[in-house]
Amino acid sequence: MARWPTWQQKQAQFRRFGYEPSPLQARAHQLLDWRLRLPQVVQVLGGERAGKSTVAGYEAATLVPWSDLIFIAGQTYENCEPEFLNVEQAIRSVGNLAAPPIKPKQGQWQLFTATGCEVRTLSFQRGGPDALIATGKAPDVIVLCEAGLLEFSHFQAAFGRSAEKRGAIIASGTLKAAKPWYAEKYNQFQGANPYNGHAISLPSWGNLAIYPGGEQDPVILALKAANDDLTFRERFGAEPVPSGLLVFGRQFSHELHVKRAEYDPELPVEVAVDPGYAGAYAVEVVQWSGSSDVRVIDEFYAQYATWDQAVAWVKALPYADAIKKGVGDVAIHQHHADRSQYEHWRGEGILLNSRPVSIEDGIGRTRDFLRSPFTGTPRIVYDPRCKGAVWEYGREMYRADQDGEPLKENPVDRYNHARKAVSYWLIWHFGRSDTGERKPPDEPGDYWKRARR
Repeated sequence: MARWPTWQQKQAQFRRFGYEPSPLQARAHQLLDWRLRLPQVVQVLGGERAGKSTVAGYEAATLVPWSDLIFIAGQTYENCEPEFLNVEQAIRSVGNLAAPPIKPKQGQWQLFTATGCEVRTLSFQRGGPDALIATGKAPDVIVLCEAGLLEFSHFQAAFGRSAEKRGAIIASGTLKAAKPWYAEKYNQFQGANPYNGHAISLPSWGNLAIYPGGEQDPVILALKAANDDLTFRERFGAEPVPSGLLVFGRQFSHELHVKRAEYDPELPVEVAVDPGYAGAYAVEVVQWSGSSDVRVIDEFYAQYATWDQAVAWVKALPYADAIKKGVGDVAIHQHHADRSQYEHWRGEGILLNSRPVSIEDGIGRTRDFLRSPFTGTPRIVYDPRCKGAVWEYGREMYRADQDGEPLKENPVDRYNHARKAVSYWLIWHFGRSDTGERKPPDEPGDYWKRARR
């Protein structure tokens, strides 16, 4: 027995609703696999005024006869209103409302259909991911409104909550100020994935009712001229460009910065160390031929690891005898009822330099090497074995203000251990900028010797 309506059944319902989707919107309505009796996701990325809320609302309305409970969920109740109103309009047009909808000025909205389905809004603002569990009943459908503003934990909770009824998640929203996971899922859903997910991008010009000229509509051309390329592609093209909340979203590129980099015995080799614990203990192996050719060739990256595990990994490298020095976080000099990390590494024959590096300096210097401020070309590459470092570039984020815009002076101190280790190394060897102070003290621990006088 089919779990959901076929495309032909949806088309029949659309005619009764008086809804005529555009060609792109029609493609979005065909993404849900009507035969699959497993939880699945349909993601609709939309440019501004692309009609994504219309698609999500009318898609949910077609699923009413196959459902007992539909949640329309968002960060706030206000985020849910456009999708709810579209569902209400569709249900009302075919005379399927059991009673007038309940729509208080503030709080949860509800409607009940004559076929026995309940549709209600839900806010994550207070309950977080647990808001879905607190409702008691398992839903058949969860519509995530302005899904890009939600946390990944909200998406995970929705997918898990839909499992009992072999339900469907409809995630719609723009990419403007979206969390990084939202664009990542779009890319993931282009192929086989564990969420049985499918995704589509609806650019603004796909809404022919507003922009009859399509991509060449004069208004679209004016918007393109008035915005920089990345902003236009994100806001109006619904293209998953890197999130503005990512600290290095506009600089790091997997294509440019992740390349095979084998050990070269003709080049010097050192380690860059950030001795995290619960986050990660990161050791990056670095070689270089100059300030425009830095290669991170391997890494040790593990949660809850200790210095001896990190050193043992370094000592097992085939070129371990060539590694005599490195650079670490100033925390390597701290004593915790034992010798410091600096002393432990020195005892194993590896001298770690260190000096204080501010958050701003570390981020700025990393950007300098990801894209040269003079030529725009990469000056650093990471071997694919450096999975922790590459993963962090897609996770290190700024905090967002109330409008979802990045607070650039206040990054979240998380998912950055490998990146910080490399930034300490870059500043030690090449200074804080290409035009200013260049050379740090030469002797390991020299900063700390002076500081203790």
